[in-house]
Amino acid sequence: DAHYFYPDGVAASRIAREFGKPLVITARGTDVSLIPNFQGPRDLIVDAAHRSDAIITVAAALKNELVRLGAQEEKISVLRNGVDLDTFYPGDREQERRVLGVEGLVIASVGHLIERKGHDLAIDALKALPQATLLIAGSGPRLRDLQGQAEASGVAHRVRFLGQTGHSDLRSLYSAADIFVLASSREGWPNVLLEAMACGTPCVATDVWGTGEVMSDPAAGRLVKQRSGEALADAIKDLLKSPPGRKATRNYAEQFSWDATADGMHAIFSALAEKRNVETKLRTSPIGSATAGKVPRLIVTVDTEETFDWDRFDLTEWRVEAPTGLGNFQTLCERLGVSPLYFLTWPILDDEKSALFFRQLVADGTAHAGLHLHQWTTPPEGRTGEFYTFQKNLSQQVQLEKLRHLAEKFEAVIGQKAISHRAGRYGIDKASYDLLASIGVEMDFSPSAAFDFSGRGGPDFSQMSNLPFSVSSDGWRVNVTPVCGAQAIRRTRSFLPQNRAEAGFSAYRERPSAAMKRPMRLSPEGAGFAELQALTRRLIADQTPVLTYTLHSTSLTPGANHYAPDQTSVDRLLSVTEAYLNWFRTDIGGEIVSLPMLCDVYRSASDTGDGGH
Repeated sequence: DAHYFYPDGVAASRIAREFGKPLVITARGTDVSLIPNFQGPRDLIVDAAHRSDAIITVAAALKNELVRLGAQEEKISVLRNGVDLDTFYPGDREQERRVLGVEGLVIASVGHLIERKGHDLAIDALKALPQATLLIAGSGPRLRDLQGQAEASGVAHRVRFLGQTGHSDLRSLYSAADIFVLASSREGWPNVLLEAMACGTPCVATDVWGTGEVMSDPAAGRLVKQRSGEALADAIKDLLKSPPGRKATRNYAEQFSWDATADGMHAIFSALAEKRNVETKLRTSPIGSATAGKVPRLIVTVDTEETFDWDRFDLTEWRVEAPTGLGNFQTLCERLGVSPLYFLTWPILDDEKSALFFRQLVADGTAHAGLHLHQWTTPPEGRTGEFYTFQKNLSQQVQLEKLRHLAEKFEAVIGQKAISHRAGRYGIDKASYDLLASIGVEMDFSPSAAFDFSGRGGPDFSQMSNLPFSVSSDGWRVNVTPVCGAQAIRRTRSFLPQNRAEAGFSAYRERPSAAMKRPMRLSPEGAGFAELQALTRRLIADQTPVLTYTLHSTSLTPGANHYAPDQTSVDRLLSVTEAYLNWFRTDIGGEIVSLPMLCDVYRSASDTGDGGH
């Protein structure tokens, strides 16, 4: 739980990543309103925002700015600061004024003596308020400058610098003042305004960042659009003409207790703790002896989905393509004796032509099918925004509801229960397997080895090996086959080993020269035959027992995604696929397996040692 995005949040994001802990960062003010003006810190702030599990801002203005910088809006909660109503309350005004030795119109200004706080503007305002006394509480580097300004303006006898002031003395100051002034150029959620109002003192403040959210009612005082001494003086005069009354100002402040903020934080922490508790109860184990030392096996998988804008993940703007392209691919597979595994989204299952196509394939035994959760198109009520396109970012309850709906739809359409699954956008985490097991999934193909999606709010598989593993708890077990991939040195076909970590979810360890590498998965999308051969040799050298060859169904329809802008691209993809599968079988001597065959392999495999962790 990190407060202030830079450097605190940036440091916390690195610690959380290394230790595999959930991360919450709170934005408080200049960490969002000022520091991102510098390129280096801005990049680090945005990266930390993407890697966080939740973000809190103390004002909506800070949320809006984070979104503008590139953070995912859907993970940001506005939990404004409260005020301690037991510490700050209206005192005996006349008694406090006698103690301070002031009379007439009394204005208070509180804050560090720096340019941003605008104490100089409060001093300027005195020139138009001849009967007013200004009390300034705070210390800082501009003390002598402010004293000199008061002397030069001829108002030094009406300005008193009180120095650093404790809470009890601040309550006395607020109670003695007629009006509190805050002339800042930047503020997140200025607590001093609520403290003054809790003491019954109305405020005049510059309308910057979160101040407008604090002062959203006439009982709070006046907001000033122009940041100048003259504008402050005009607002003070206007407020004096129709003051709200100390009781009304106190009543307004009472709605800003800490209770709502504490409840909001409790909800965020509880959701993350629940998922964390699930993860700690799960065991992962390598799937070893029956798969090691054999000829390499390969399974062909297809993410079978609707056509949509990959930059928007829209709830409504999508369409289901005619299964013509899939038919061509299936014909190719049948000619080669391959039974592909199609992962089906809700729109595919809900489309009459597509449903008939896949129901017949499964009934004939020429292909197999599983679940593919695009949560934004799966009932109930899809979550908007890229953050929630990663399945793991849904709450456990919402994720389970969507998985159940998808599984029920699958069974009704295909005529059998789904035992296999791939998360949309590979957005899986360890806690999701508890949910998958509860709907009957036995085989998962979600993790994408060598790829890091955490910069966009997704999982980090950059250091995951390609070795199959199981996730289990009391009474259930899910076998996991990663989508095969490795990292190549840029502009080469030289792939680096991807087997340095043990099978399963691996702890993050930063590696040097990340900019010199590019991840690639075993897919004809964006890769040529020679690259697929080089990657396959790397995977076999890493002793990967099961390889996954994968593509998107939309790549089989011209113009349906950026991999297949035209018919020539589709033809190339089919040609590369045919060449690769023939090469794998004949030159490599590998075995191309179906889902039932792989299930049998895993069921007969015993864990190497105990292997669980």
